[in-house]
This record gives sequence, structure tokens and C-alpha cells, in this order.
Amino acid sequence: MTSTVTAASLLPTATGQLSTQPPITQIIPILRATFSLLRTFFSQASRVLVVLATPLLIFVPFVSRLLAPLILVFHIVLDAAVYTPYTIISIAVVALYPVYIFCGVACISGAVLGILGRSLVALSNNAIAPGPPMTAESLPAASMRPRKRRRKSSFTEDS
Repeated sequence: MTSTVTAASLLPTATGQLSTQPPITQIIPILRATFSLLRTFFSQASRVLVVLATPLLIFVPFVSRLLAPLILVFHIVLDAAVYTPYTIISIAVVALYPVYIFCGVACISGAVLGILGRSLVALSNNAIAPGPPMTAESLPAASMRPRKRRRKSSFTEDS
């Protein structure tokens, strides 16, 4: 029941020669034929669509005249709600851009100078008069005794 594979069965015989071409070369003709067929189909489909849609072009002037009031109202609403605010905002942004840049540069410069100044003062203070090293004994000890709360009086001095 078990089959054994011998070296002779793996060798090519006169009836079945092994293909020396890589598999990609076998796919290329199939892809060429497929793309050629698709190109032909889409070019013919577009021609058929134009032929079928041409009689419908007769109705375009009628439909456009019927929808003219709706289109005009839509255009007015769109102009008032979108185009005009966008134009105003874009003009304001362009006009305020130099102020934005000036304030941004001023804030960044102020922050850099402040940090640099604080660091230089701390460095010079440590160089001139270094403080004693902080140890656990030099820190103030917290009292273990609970503190009494002060009662708040109902009368204040302001009243």
C-alpha cells in the first residue's frame, strides 16, 4: 500500500520534458490577452454609452429651465453661507498674518531669553556663593503631633 519514490521516477523522460522557462514568462501572454480584451471592451462600451445617451440630450434644455429657480436659490444660499464667509476669513487671515508672525516670534524669543537668563543667574549664583549641600538632617522635620484646627467664627470683621 505504501508507494516508494525512486530516483528514476524523478528524472525527466522522453515523454515529459521539464520546462526551462520561468513561470512569469507563462503568465505574460495571459496578461497581455486579458488587458487587450478589457481595453477593447471599455472602448466599445463607451461608444455604446454615447450612442444610447445622445437622444437624452434633447431633454437637457427642458430640465435646466425647469430646475432654474432651484439652482438659483441654491446658488444664493451657497454664496451667502459658504463663499462670502470663506472670502472674509481668508482676507482677514492674510491681513493678520504679519501680526501673527510678530507675536509668535516675540513669544518664542521671550521664552528663550527667560530660560537662558534664569539659567545664567542660577549658574552665577552657584559660582559666587555655593550653598551648603542639602542632607536629610538639614531638612526641617515634620512634627508628628496633630495640629489643632481653628474654629471659624460666624462673624467676620468685614461685616
